[in-house]
Amino acid sequence: MERTIKASCDMFHADYEITFTRGYPTLVNHPQETEFVANIAKQVPEIKEVTETKTPPIMGGEDFSYYLQHVNGAFFFTGASNSSWAMAYPHHHPKFDIDERALLHAAKILGAATLQYMD
Repeated sequence: MERTIKASCDMFHADYEITFTRGYPTLVNHPQETEFVANIAKQVPEIKEVTETKTPPIMGGEDFSYYLQHVNGAFFFTGASNSSWAMAYPHHHPKFDIDERALLHAAKILGAATLQYMD
């Protein structure tokens, strides 16, 4: 990276300074906790499908990764968009409209996981 920047700046007689700021650490779920949450989710009647994301890693940042450096856990998506709506936009799009039922589904998963974990 520095060679490319230096060459570009040398070409135009410009100065440069590189400041590299690290982002969030990689978020990696712990297998046992991931299986635990998936099994809980399958028991919630409103949950129609539980799938493990098999997509290649993405460059998004998630601060939950800091927690997972200290304790075992699992980050999961709740499916908060609704593709059947006339104008379904992806998360973080200015016109995204959350399907609020997803919040209830997530609460049921977390509540059931808490109760089962405490047993």
